[in-house]
Amino acid sequence: MIKVVVFDLWNTLVPATIDWPHLISLIKKNDSGVNSSVSSLGDFIKKYEELTQKKKYSDYEELRKDFLSSFSAHGVALEQELYEIFVNRLDKIRFFDDVVSTLIELKNKGYKLALLTNTENLAFYKVESVLHISNYFDFLGLSFEIGEVKPSPKMFEAVVNYFRVEPSECLMVGDSLRSDVTGANNFGMHSVWINRPKKSFDFAEIKPEFELNTLKDINNVLGVFLNG
Repeated sequence: MIKVVVFDLWNTLVPATIDWPHLISLIKKNDSGVNSSVSSLGDFIKKYEELTQKKKYSDYEELRKDFLSSFSAHGVALEQELYEIFVNRLDKIRFFDDVVSTLIELKNKGYKLALLTNTENLAFYKVESVLHISNYFDFLGLSFEIGEVKPSPKMFEAVVNYFRVEPSECLMVGDSLRSDVTGANNFGMHSVWINRPKKSFDFAEIKPEFELNTLKDINNVLGVFLNG
């Protein structure tokens, strides 16, 4: 029986502010050569998460300098894109249309809700200030506070430790096959891949336990465990 439903944040509850293919194209275009080891989009995303989402930044300028230095990159277009990612797009952040009603319904049915996300602290603080996202959750598992990023088992361990449940009593819902689905499956949680449109860059060889195109259908998944 599922007791805790665990949600990812970016591209699960809110649109991601990072266009990964575009960002890596700017990195490669402006790369000085030091960063030649980042040969694929997957490698780039993993390096980015390890760099920016396991610690706290005091302000945007600190994050910007850390990013440019670590990726040995520069250029006006890249600078403009970073400002779009961490300032302009965050000012316009919104929930996907299927999110709030789903979270409220699950709470009313007695499920505990957790947020488990790889995120920059500055981005999360902005999302919280605009959407008050913490009001919907019983537990916030934030990578910059835990000091790890999914698919690290330490992220998923934080959830089961907080609620004092077994991994098999948790359902992880996320858009990333690598971080959310693989991380949950390896830890013993059940998993749902929320496959919203335009997700062609994810890791197609990883097979999710369940796949949904909208959170409105999550009760169909939960019903499997109620009737099983």
